[in-house]
Amino acid sequence: MKNVLVIDDDEKICWAFEQFLESEAYAPNVANSAEEGLRRIDADKPDVVLLDVNLPGMSGLEALEEIKTRYPWIIVVIITAYDDVETTIEAMRLQAFDFVPKPIDLDVVKGVLERAFRTQSVRSSLTVEATGESSAAQGGPRLVGKSSQMREIYKLIGIMASNTMTVLIEGETGSGKDLVARAIHVGSEREEKPFIPVDCGALPDDLLESELFGYEAGAFTGAKAEGKPGRFELANGGTLFLDEVGNMTPVLQIKLLRALQTQEIERLGGTRRLQVDVRVIAATNQELGEMVRRGQFREDLYYRFKRIAIHLPPLRERQEDIPLLVTHFLQLIQEELGKPIRGVSAEGMKLLQDYPWPGNVRELENCIRSAATLSRSDVILPDDLPPEIRTGHTVNTTDRSQLEMTLKSVLPDTVQAAVSEGKRGLYEDIVMQLDKVLIELVLDEFSGNHSKAAELLGMSRTTLVKKIKQNSGIDDSA
Repeated sequence: MKNVLVIDDDEKICWAFEQFLESEAYAPNVANSAEEGLRRIDADKPDVVLLDVNLPGMSGLEALEEIKTRYPWIIVVIITAYDDVETTIEAMRLQAFDFVPKPIDLDVVKGVLERAFRTQSVRSSLTVEATGESSAAQGGPRLVGKSSQMREIYKLIGIMASNTMTVLIEGETGSGKDLVARAIHVGSEREEKPFIPVDCGALPDDLLESELFGYEAGAFTGAKAEGKPGRFELANGGTLFLDEVGNMTPVLQIKLLRALQTQEIERLGGTRRLQVDVRVIAATNQELGEMVRRGQFREDLYYRFKRIAIHLPPLRERQEDIPLLVTHFLQLIQEELGKPIRGVSAEGMKLLQDYPWPGNVRELENCIRSAATLSRSDVILPDDLPPEIRTGHTVNTTDRSQLEMTLKSVLPDTVQAAVSEGKRGLYEDIVMQLDKVLIELVLDEFSGNHSKAAELLGMSRTTLVKKIKQNSGIDDSA
């Protein structure tokens, strides 16, 4: 039987609950105070507790905290007034499963109980699998997966860890390129030496140059009097990880190529050449070969990186790894949240495996983190997942069709006007107008951050800056 304990000091409400619960095939029990309720919980271990907040003696919130301390697996549903916002917030903080507002609607109670017992049913069949040491003990986020694609990646990491050659890691945003780079470093003889990451897409061109190569005193306005060592110097003896290397300007690409060839650098404003011993690992989410063909990336630097390339597959191509990744993230998250998370229901896991994950592993981690935080129990159900996961809908398909319909409704008048006026260069005019509107919208979305805007637009930061300069009408003041 499904056991439900009602704790309420109003005997009429208790009687009404008893009648209702029996009619729904539950096994009800009642208590008229928190103290009596706790004794019944100790004796009977009910599956679900319906707990009124306003009780004589020990309050409902105090009872909730005591129940969760003694029996964290018991589901507690709070009964409270509609307008008691503070109590509701505090109850959810204390890990109440849900709340039923007064006046009581039995249809609402029925729905909450169905969800509660569905959670109990899923919970009984789930547990977070142990994988040796906890994720925290192993240093937090790490590469996870047993698919054939990931086994090949592990082989390449092992091979590259045994030498000091330059490596290029290719993969979509959020696929874990930084984890591959760190794994190569940790497996190499340079493990005890520095691992210095640099996000080439997050820094302006002039700042990126000084960050990489350092500067001497007086090199530019605002430079420190004593100068500053760059990331190459800080990584001496170890590994320098250049993330999103495709965002580098041609001038900076030349300096980087020279540093790779000679293992020497020169600080900004300096004349001395400094010897460095640095293993460089680069990563990109762009097609560098295509950028070479368009003249946006140096061919010699590209082939220097391309000697050894590791292509990290997107998550949608290794969906069999999703359950392992979910387990890994839950181990990390439950330690952060301070509450156990047993796992994801079978229905929820199917939704996760069916979703295409355009944001890859990073999107999956954020999804699990959100679901675990918002879940009212220690089990993640489909309702806890974001709407796009539940519907299997990504933004692209609908937005593209809507955009196409909008353009088809607007452009005919523009084309007819151009024909009647004998204009030329219509294509260039339309493309420039679209560039202006789109770039302004994206810049506004990211508060003027060129690197993030360029990533969303699918172009290098350098190309974006050029477009802004070429189209003087673009508002770059966001």
